[in-house]
Amino acid sequence: MALYLLLVILIHSSLFHSQAKQNGIDTFKCVNIYQQPAFSHRKLRHHKLQTKPIIPQFPEATFSRSDVNNEHGCPKGTVPIHANPSIYPQNDINRGVKYFATISTPPGERTYRGGAAIMGVFNPVVKQMQSSRANVWVQNGPTSDLNNIEAGWAVHPNLYGDNYTRLTAYWTTTGCYNLLCPGFVQIDTSLFLGQAYLIDLDHPMMIEHIGIFQDNVTGNWWLVTQKNYLIIPVGYWPKKIFTYLTLGADVVKYGGTTSTYLQQLDRPPMGSGKYPGYLGWVFGFFSRIRYVNESYNLIDADHSKMNKVLDSVCYGLMYFTAGGAMKEAMKFGGPGGTPDRCKQLPP
Repeated sequence: MALYLLLVILIHSSLFHSQAKQNGIDTFKCVNIYQQPAFSHRKLRHHKLQTKPIIPQFPEATFSRSDVNNEHGCPKGTVPIHANPSIYPQNDINRGVKYFATISTPPGERTYRGGAAIMGVFNPVVKQMQSSRANVWVQNGPTSDLNNIEAGWAVHPNLYGDNYTRLTAYWTTTGCYNLLCPGFVQIDTSLFLGQAYLIDLDHPMMIEHIGIFQDNVTGNWWLVTQKNYLIIPVGYWPKKIFTYLTLGADVVKYGGTTSTYLQQLDRPPMGSGKYPGYLGWVFGFFSRIRYVNESYNLIDADHSKMNKVLDSVCYGLMYFTAGGAMKEAMKFGGPGGTPDRCKQLPP
């Protein structure tokens, strides 16, 4: 059952632009919500701003207003935009050989309106020209015009200019990170794409809730997280910038991916950098794996129907029913390295 929320239209104000630093790491700019990069997209010049989503109800959480979470964020009427230090061209950021450890719904079986999971967030050691990520995906369309949205965490030195783990999204047919291409509409005044997770030796793992949902009325695709039992809508991709995702998704995926700039380079670590095992949750993991069906109901993944992809001996993948609050879960990842070295390592 969809949770219907009031649509709030912000009063257009004069451009507000300032720069701030969050957690001593993130530099971001507070810009007028109507002057953010998304609206330079040719299809969004007359777009009507949506400030609250109509998406499936989470039985374990309630919605937060965008101004509740702004202790270190931006003033009302403005939104944070990450001041990305990357100097690499978009083509260089996207280039590379990719490896996967994922589970996914069967393609073409039904229409999906989103996916969600609880994920472990880690900080694997990644070299220049490499990346390591964990995402929830929604996609639709043929290979020649594949519409794709991925959201989760990433360590990506070429994209960010550092080795912090950051909230990251990747979308559209050509592959565009965060706001490097106009399209994503930022709504929350505190959480933003590119924001760093504070992971260190004292806190080597964090827990994150990630959801990507299609709005029941507008058809826009929303990115949401959850903090302290509050669902926080970060922002959305308007329906009109897609071709096939306007109709919903035909596949929902969950898992890890890595990339190297050249095939002969070592594979980077994935997840926590450990092969998955049965005991504990110190490995890359997703739990409470769910999807939104065509009726906009949030449903636990069907263990018997999910497809698995694991294409490198440097990583492992376990998918199982954990029971209790974890429900459908997966563990994934590994230390990376060369294939010859990986074959000699104990799983």
